[in-house]
Formats: sequence, C-alpha cells, structure tokens
Amino acid sequence: MDQEIQCPYCGEWVTIFIDPGGGDVQTYEEDCPVCCRPWVIHAVEEEPGGFAVGIARQDD
Repeated sequence: MDQEIQCPYCGEWVTIFIDPGGGDVQTYEEDCPVCCRPWVIHAVEEEPGGFAVGIARQDD
C-alpha cells in the first residue's frame, strides 16, 4: 500500500510503502529519499488494507 507523507525535516512530499503483511501495528525507521534524514514511521491498520500513518523525526 502506497502512502504519501511529508518529511518532517525538509517538508518534501514523498511516497512510502506500507506492507499490509507486516502486521496490524508497524513501527520502523526509514530515511527521506530527498534529504536523507531518518524518520520513525508508525502505521496502524484501521480497516482491512487501510492504514493510519504517523511520521516523526528520529531526534524527537
């Protein structure tokens, strides 16, 4: 599942992939493809195949 998010560092909009097979609750780190700074991504399945996604700076 693709999700568009805004980088909390540089403000650019980027598309990330949430793996529906990864479980109902997922937390992982990923680097921004624009500025290369690390994010913490938290995804929670709200309905089958539908995830609510939150993103935070790793230094928060």
